[in-house]
Amino acid sequence: MIAAFRLFFREWFYLLKRPRSLIILILIPIFVTGICGVSFENGSFTHLKMGIVDYSYSAKTREVVDAFQQSEYFDVIGYYENEDQVETAMKDGEIVGCIIFPADFTKNVMQGRQAQVLLGSCAVNMGYGSTINLRGAEILGTLSTQMAVKGLVAKGYTVDDAVAKMNPVSFYIRQWYNPTNNFGYFLTFGFVIATLQQVLVYFAAISLAREKESGKLGEIKGVNPIFQVIIKALVYYIISMGVWMVCAWMMVNKFGIPMKGSFDVWFAYSSLFILSIIAMGQFFSAVMPNPVFATSVSLAFTSPSLVFSGFTWPTMAFTGFYQKLAQVFPLTHFVIGYRNVALIGCGFDAIREEMIGLAGISGGCLFLSCVVWYIKLKLIEKKQQALETPVDQETAQAVAQ
Repeated sequence: MIAAFRLFFREWFYLLKRPRSLIILILIPIFVTGICGVSFENGSFTHLKMGIVDYSYSAKTREVVDAFQQSEYFDVIGYYENEDQVETAMKDGEIVGCIIFPADFTKNVMQGRQAQVLLGSCAVNMGYGSTINLRGAEILGTLSTQMAVKGLVAKGYTVDDAVAKMNPVSFYIRQWYNPTNNFGYFLTFGFVIATLQQVLVYFAAISLAREKESGKLGEIKGVNPIFQVIIKALVYYIISMGVWMVCAWMMVNKFGIPMKGSFDVWFAYSSLFILSIIAMGQFFSAVMPNPVFATSVSLAFTSPSLVFSGFTWPTMAFTGFYQKLAQVFPLTHFVIGYRNVALIGCGFDAIREEMIGLAGISGGCLFLSCVVWYIKLKLIEKKQQALETPVDQETAQAVAQ
């Protein structure tokens, strides 16, 4: 037991003697939390710069332009002569979207025919494209209805009858759990936990391999190999949970990211996720011959997790094979659980399958780490004994003579 405590504090002293390691492990996730919180503070795109091409310059087209200008989502920069100038302006970064009125726009509106408007966007940034399409369509739809209703009222309809004729089926939109389409609700937590994952898997991946590489296995020889794995995992678990709680507090209390779920559910779920990352890193550490190989393989393995997790693209859009492959990555289970707990407010029942998945990854990797590390240390011990035996025999013969 004393040897186990010595190993526990030995791992702490190892980190304390290397300030750069502590900076990476503790401060980097907190720094990324601050960056993401500030970057996504607005939650959505506003004041998108729009250009106008008006081949039918009239009061009707100015009415449309004024509606866009009054919206907080758009800023009308100016008018352009043709589409070529609009494309050049997009390339130069002057605008990210445009409205193009055809020559017959006003004529069609006045004669009661359908008039078309081109709503364009520079979709190299999907955030720009989706915002322009969504918010622009809302403005144009509202204006279209208003113009039609005014025309019917002019013909003698009452306002109510005109509205009913133009919109025989009325509807309104309600979005549960993220009513304002706030990007920060899922982007902030996703980037922070991905950063913590990369940092944590790096340290976990060298925790065992560096003992063999540095030739200091003798210092921990008094501790059972299985306890060596568990004790090192415990040290990094304590540190990473402390860091994660600070990051989560900042996101919720400083940057307004929702946390509708209860603390005990969130704590238990986060604990399993962090333990699974540590266990996976230690597995690589136990299997690989040195720290360089361990960190290289672990980072190469976890790097695709941001894509496979469903954080940037829903896993339901993957083919069957890749949907199954995604279950190998702890981040996949975390993303699903985070949305259910933090944004929807679900309890343990809603994330039971994800917790089982994380527990399976944690338990499987820890078990394999212990087995591989135990076998590796036994093989090293046998080699050392084989090297020491001939020396002992020669010494005994010399003494006898």
